[in-house]
Amino acid sequence: MKLTGQLAMGLDTVLGLLGRRRPVNVMVSITDSCCSRCNYCRIPEQGRPDLSTEQWKELFRQMAGAGTRRIGIWGGEPLMRKDIITLCSYARSLGIYVSLDSNGYLIPARKNILDVIDHLVLAYDGPEEAHDANREPGSYEKVMKALETTSGRIRLWTITVLTKHNIHHIDHILETAAEYGFMTTFQTLHHNEKLGGDTAAMMPGKEEYARTFAHLLKMKAAGAPIANSSRYLESLMNWPDHSVTRMVRRFHGVPCRAGRMYCNIDADGKVYPCSLLIGRYPEAANALEIGFSKAFHKVSELPCQACTASCYTEYNYLYNLVPSVVLEWHRAVRKTDDMMNGKACRQDHPKR
Repeated sequence: MKLTGQLAMGLDTVLGLLGRRRPVNVMVSITDSCCSRCNYCRIPEQGRPDLSTEQWKELFRQMAGAGTRRIGIWGGEPLMRKDIITLCSYARSLGIYVSLDSNGYLIPARKNILDVIDHLVLAYDGPEEAHDANREPGSYEKVMKALETTSGRIRLWTITVLTKHNIHHIDHILETAAEYGFMTTFQTLHHNEKLGGDTAAMMPGKEEYARTFAHLLKMKAAGAPIANSSRYLESLMNWPDHSVTRMVRRFHGVPCRAGRMYCNIDADGKVYPCSLLIGRYPEAANALEIGFSKAFHKVSELPCQACTASCYTEYNYLYNLVPSVVLEWHRAVRKTDDMMNGKACRQDHPKR
């Protein structure tokens, strides 16, 4: 996002703190379909039919009209939709910043997606034995092809889900990031049972997580390409029980802004405060039935005020204008562009 866009979102945040309610940031679960069967994800098992191209276009129009500046498209695997390029291009034509989460499987065959989005986030869980153990055999080879295809062409981040399989491979992940020119993000297992199933066997212990987040803090301070804020890393280092992903109290020190500054629209059109509450929030209204804005404003009291999800924790810091986090994320975006431009230059001039 350009500086002007960041400043506009900053103004939205100030007005939000003064009481205005607006869906500035919307996570869009655009399909249940996926070409992978990861060991910590049950989303493809929901098997609901996709909304049509025109239904999503209409919802994007309504989001833009309601003040949405950024959408984060996820699934399932968004590239399973034949119309995903059309949809992303349309959202951008409305002035919306578009990021897309992908497992990378289909990126080499559909690399024109890079021309119609602003930011790509690839799922990358470390070296082959760790990545394949978290996801499925052969997945590592596919994500590496995706990294080769995208490196230097777009703002590129990865997201690493920390489990017993890969928690000792942080340095490998950071070395790969330096080689391919991307920023890394890290998170714990946090999907609820509906979306993630039983992941207890993959869950590291509290001390393992604490040591890992402490190491990430140290590496970030040393200049490693880690986009997570120091505040987030510190908070997750001190989280009392990582098998409990939500808390009623404000553990992170700020109130949750879900349903006030951001939300999640599910593959069936229902609007939830966030993805952790999918299937756990009976008040969710369907935007197809009453319109997106009305569905967003029907979000009432939240059952929690803190969680372990990296995106929502960071959003809450940003939308509460925590200065250190705002500055770190601005620097992360600038560093992303520097890494992308440097990688592109090396590709254009391989002898340098």
